[in-house]
Amino acid sequence: MPGRPRLCIVSASGQNAFFAEILGAFGAALRDHGVDVEESVDCFPALEDDLVYLYVPHEYHPLVQEMAHPTPAQLRRAVTLCTEQPGTTWFDLAASVAAAAGGVVDINELGVRELGARGIAAKHAPLGYVPAWDAWHGREADDRSIDMTFLGGYADRRARVLARCAPVLAGRPAAIYMVETARPHLVDSTSFLSNDRKWKLLADTNVMLNVHRGPLAYMEWHRILGAVLNGAVVLSEHSLGVEPFVPGEHFISASYEDLPQVLDGLLGDPERVRATREAAYALVRDHMPMTIAVEAVLDAAERASRSPVPTRRVAPPPAAPLPKPPPDQTPDWEAFAEVVGDQLPVRMALKHLVMQTRSLDRRLQELCENGTGGVEEDVVESYGPDLDRPRVSVLLTVHNYADYVGDALRSVALSDLADVEVVAVDDASTDHSVAVVRATCAELPWLPVRLIRRKRNGGLPSARNLALEHATADMLFVLDADNMVLPHGLSRLSQTLDEHPGAAFAYGLIEAFDVNGPSGLMNWLDWDPRRLRHGNYIDAMSMIRRSALDAIGGYSMETALYGWEDFAAWAAMADAGLHGIRVPDFVARYRVNPHSMISLTNIDNSAAWTTLLRKYPFLTEAPARRI
Repeated sequence: MPGRPRLCIVSASGQNAFFAEILGAFGAALRDHGVDVEESVDCFPALEDDLVYLYVPHEYHPLVQEMAHPTPAQLRRAVTLCTEQPGTTWFDLAASVAAAAGGVVDINELGVRELGARGIAAKHAPLGYVPAWDAWHGREADDRSIDMTFLGGYADRRARVLARCAPVLAGRPAAIYMVETARPHLVDSTSFLSNDRKWKLLADTNVMLNVHRGPLAYMEWHRILGAVLNGAVVLSEHSLGVEPFVPGEHFISASYEDLPQVLDGLLGDPERVRATREAAYALVRDHMPMTIAVEAVLDAAERASRSPVPTRRVAPPPAAPLPKPPPDQTPDWEAFAEVVGDQLPVRMALKHLVMQTRSLDRRLQELCENGTGGVEEDVVESYGPDLDRPRVSVLLTVHNYADYVGDALRSVALSDLADVEVVAVDDASTDHSVAVVRATCAELPWLPVRLIRRKRNGGLPSARNLALEHATADMLFVLDADNMVLPHGLSRLSQTLDEHPGAAFAYGLIEAFDVNGPSGLMNWLDWDPRRLRHGNYIDAMSMIRRSALDAIGGYSMETALYGWEDFAAWAAMADAGLHGIRVPDFVARYRVNPHSMISLTNIDNSAAWTTLLRKYPFLTEAPARRI
């Protein structure tokens, strides 16, 4: 066929934002090379003698109706762009389509090898210098304000290593953005950073941490190049196919287990960071143009263009976009019943029995006290200095946590935020929790503490509401006695509320830990009321405006919501049109305890879900479909 073929980049309107970045990079490079590039969304244009298609199969086929898939003739004149790592369902889908395509390219050498092992001839089309991704331009500027950034989909192994990095990041600002991979994240998503927002963040970052999703040491080139082009030094888990990068010169490589220690050493060596930043940027800008990728695509396009266009007596109808709504996850209130199956009645009965036993215990205690002339009034004790106008009131609830409550108080005392008071409610502990609170207050004479001792146990929501009554600040931080707030946690959260006056509450990343050390992450998802259909994802340790708690009437006292008081509060706020905002940095530590309140709560969720669905109908509404 004479002349160079035209290229049509075909994409899906519902595709993930980073594929729009990749396809945009290829499109710009091809145009710079003099190629006539067109674009089509959610459909393949009709076959023409000089037209070849370029698309990402695994990011197109699941997101459009089957009628919008390429016909066999169109696929023979298509170049498939593979971007995923072998061993994933996404790679398998791409490979199955690529087997029938006219040409195949992959941005990673590992992918090329695996495709070859499956009998699919593929060209390596490595990403290189993309001007649109470069918001830094190699300029030396003021100190970067973020020490470490992480960007990626959630995976347990990523969460574990990030939790282990939390102690290293104490006092060092971080920006951690993790997303669910069950649905695509679009370019205009408020919770997913892409394009200029991402490049600017990386241009303000010293080190970007890269952790593989699974055990395969696949080099995440798209993520790595975005960091390098904006001067963020890459600290990556050991990877294969890193050439032309040299570990130790253009990026820092470490084993999965050693990443936290290497991060600590790297952040303590600004000269090493500067030298690595400059070497990596110069290599990509000066020696890694997109030329190789363009030539690989053009070579594949040339082969694809040799496939003849079938002769038709009647012109085909014009292609029509046919997007497919992304699959929606089953809400937790449906999934729970499906999982427990025939066990549901037994679970319901067991939880009802436990709750009734606790209620009887409280009633017997009340009768005994009344019969012996016991004092029913709460007793208030004050420690430390008086604050006229504290900036933050920490609401600390205690019930039989003598082993931990001292650490909770010490964590508040070490806060870098001035003008903080603690309102501690002891909910009729039967151990020596009160004695520990008193002794710890004596160790911390600068910490204002108001201790309210209850004669009878009223339960967690009642204790929190009582603490709210005694608090004097407009901003409230909720702290359970077995958890801890980090030194910068209160200041980061209160500052965020100052910067977002319309937000009802702010929450940040929480390091979960157990007897073996850091074990995972909490609070890693951004605020999205639709996500509440799938269960609670925000812990109680949040900074809440008093006006917001007053607006929903405080914490719910309904027995059916035992253990779900936080969930009910977020649902009530969403129902009232209030919203929260997430701080992408560590603010607290959460103790994972097999004997905690949540273990009893999880025996049966049916009564709690029934109550929430009755009170907040939005939880049953399917999310709006994007067409």
